[in-house]
Amino acid sequence: MQVQEAMIMLEERKLMSETLNHLIEQAKSTLDANWLGQSTKPSPHLYPHQWNWDSGFIAIGYARYDQNRAQQELSSLFSAQWANGMLPQIVFNPDALGSYFPEPDFWQAERSPNYPPGALTSGITMPPLHAMAALRVMQYATDGNAAREWLQDLYPRLVALHEYFYRDRDPQREGLVYIRHPWESGLDNSPTWDAPLKAMKIDKDKLPPYQRKDLKKGIPKSQRPSDEDYDRYVYLVDLFRRLDYDEQAIYRECPFLIQDPLLNSILCKANEDLIEIGQALGEDTGQIQDWYDQTSRALREKLWHKRHGAFDVFDLYKGEPIGTLTAAGFMPLLCGAPTSEEAPIMCAFLDSHAYCTRKGTSQDQRCFSIPNYNLVEGSELDTSHYWRGPVWINTNWLLLQGLRRYGIKGKADSVRADIIKLVESCGFHEYFDPYEGFGYGTDNFSWSAALFLDVALEQEEGIHELPG
Repeated sequence: MQVQEAMIMLEERKLMSETLNHLIEQAKSTLDANWLGQSTKPSPHLYPHQWNWDSGFIAIGYARYDQNRAQQELSSLFSAQWANGMLPQIVFNPDALGSYFPEPDFWQAERSPNYPPGALTSGITMPPLHAMAALRVMQYATDGNAAREWLQDLYPRLVALHEYFYRDRDPQREGLVYIRHPWESGLDNSPTWDAPLKAMKIDKDKLPPYQRKDLKKGIPKSQRPSDEDYDRYVYLVDLFRRLDYDEQAIYRECPFLIQDPLLNSILCKANEDLIEIGQALGEDTGQIQDWYDQTSRALREKLWHKRHGAFDVFDLYKGEPIGTLTAAGFMPLLCGAPTSEEAPIMCAFLDSHAYCTRKGTSQDQRCFSIPNYNLVEGSELDTSHYWRGPVWINTNWLLLQGLRRYGIKGKADSVRADIIKLVESCGFHEYFDPYEGFGYGTDNFSWSAALFLDVALEQEEGIHELPG
C-alpha cells in the first residue's frame, strides 16, 4: 500500500511539473507576442505603448531567462527620460498612435523645457521600481561583462530618477515624495483617491474635449474607471500642461498632492537595490543611503497607524491623513520600514478575512490573496472593478517580497501559490476576482506573464556575481 501511495504521489508531482512547464512556455509566448522590438507593450489591444512600471515588472520576468531583452526593456524606457530626471509614465509608440487616450497631442508635454528631444511621452511618472529590476538583471546575468557595461550606462540615469523625486516631489524635505495624479500611483481608481478627487471643483464645461478609447476595446465599462474619474484625470492633465509642467507651479496649484505608501515604499526599496548596484560598480552610494534612511524613517513616523494596523496615505493638499483600506497600506514591508512590533500586526491583518486567510486555515471563507481592497470593511468594494477589489499579480509580487523579508513564510508561500493557481485557472489576465479567480480586464497581460515567470522559475535560476 505504501509503495502504491508513493507511486501516486510521484505521478501527481510529474503532472504538476508538466503543467508548470507548459505555463512557463505560455508566459514566454505571451511576452514574445507583446514584444515591439525594443520594449514590450502591456497587452495586445488595450495598452499599445510602453508603460513605466510595467516595463520594470516585465524586465524582472525577462531577467530570469533573457538577459538581452531585459536590458533592452529598461534601456528603451530610459531613452525617454526627461532632463530633470523624471521617467515618464508612457513612452508612445509612433506606429500605434490614434488608438489610446490620452496621447501626445493631449499631453502637450513638449511645453516643458525638460522634455526629451525625439521622444513622445506623457507628462507624469509612476512608481520607480527600475533599480529593483536592474538588480535582478545583474543577479541573473549569464554574461557578466555585458551586464556591467549596461549597468554603468544605466546607473547614473537611475540616480537621476531618484534625485528627481527627492528634489521636486518632497517639498518639506522629510523623505516622503508625493504623486500629483492618480495614474502616478499605478492604482488608477483606487478607493483611496475617492475623497481627494471628489473634493476637486470641476467645471465640466471648461474641460478640454476628449474621447475615451479604452471603452472601445471590448472591456466592459464596469471593469474600467468611471467617467467622473476621467473628468478629474483630464482636469489634472490640463492643469499640468497649462503650467508647462513646471514642478514648483504645479505644487502651488495642484489639488491632488498625495504621499502614498506604495510609491514611497517602492522608492525606498529601489534605493536599497541601487546601493547594491552602485557598490558593485565601485560608486559612492552615501547619498542614496541617506535617501533610504530618511524615507524608511518617515514612513514609520508619519504614515504608520497602529489602530488601522497598516500605513495610511497623507493628503498634502489638505494636510491630513487618509485612512486606507487597500493593500498599499502593507507595502512598507517591501523596504523594511515597519518595526519588529509593527510587522506582526500587519501580517496578522494580511492573513485575516479582510485580505484572505491562507488556504486551509479557514472553513467559512475561501479566496485568493491578496485582494487590493479590504473584503470585510471596504464600503466601495467591487471585486471585478479594476483597483477596487480584485487581485493583481504585480502588487501581490511586491507584497510577497515584503513577507519574505520579514520571514513570514506561511503567508508568502500562500501568495506565491495563489499567483500560480490564478494563472493556471484563468490565464494571464490583467486582474482577477478574489473569490472565484475569474480573469478580468484585458488578457495576455505582460506583467502577469513576467511575474508568473519570476515565481515559477525562482527555484531554477542561480544568482551570478558581476565580474570585477
